[in-house]
Amino acid sequence: MVRAILFDCFGVIITDALKVVIDELNDSNPALARQVMDIIHANNRGLIEVSESNQQIAELLGIGVDEWRGRIEHGEVKDAHVLTYLKELRRRGFKTALLSNVGRDSLTRRFSDEELKTHFDAVVASGEVGVMKPDPEIYLHTAEQLGVTPEQCVMVDDRETHCNGARAVGMQSICYENFFEAHDELEQLINAER
Repeated sequence: MVRAILFDCFGVIITDALKVVIDELNDSNPALARQVMDIIHANNRGLIEVSESNQQIAELLGIGVDEWRGRIEHGEVKDAHVLTYLKELRRRGFKTALLSNVGRDSLTRRFSDEELKTHFDAVVASGEVGVMKPDPEIYLHTAEQLGVTPEQCVMVDDRETHCNGARAVGMQSICYENFFEAHDELEQLINAER
């Protein structure tokens, strides 16, 4: 029986501005795209601080740090449909978690404490726990934080590799493309087990 739903942040709750940048770089300079991703992964694992990763990326791109941060911040938009649905799920008795491959404190820069408390029973950032999706440990850690088994969880993520990581530990998973399809698929999973 589904008791908990885990949501990815970027590409599900917030528009993934970084993905847009990486896609553009992949078209023009794949090697540079890889370098930027390596820096981001180091930050997401908690190996370097966000200020250092921002500085390194800005230098690689030949722009100022403020310009880099502005490009990402202006491209990130919270999806009101997803946030409303999260509140509804919690009212219906489901536990919810935010599980994201992101550096330390990155989520608290994007969500107020009140937003995090309103929408989530647990918040897990890879940079704080030292492992990233699709590593099995991060899914197991999140289920433990929620007080449920992996089999009682559904992971909603926009990356198939992360969905597969969740499935590998026994979770069900939905590969997110848009809110309406994900909503319908999640409701079918919930209702199929009642």
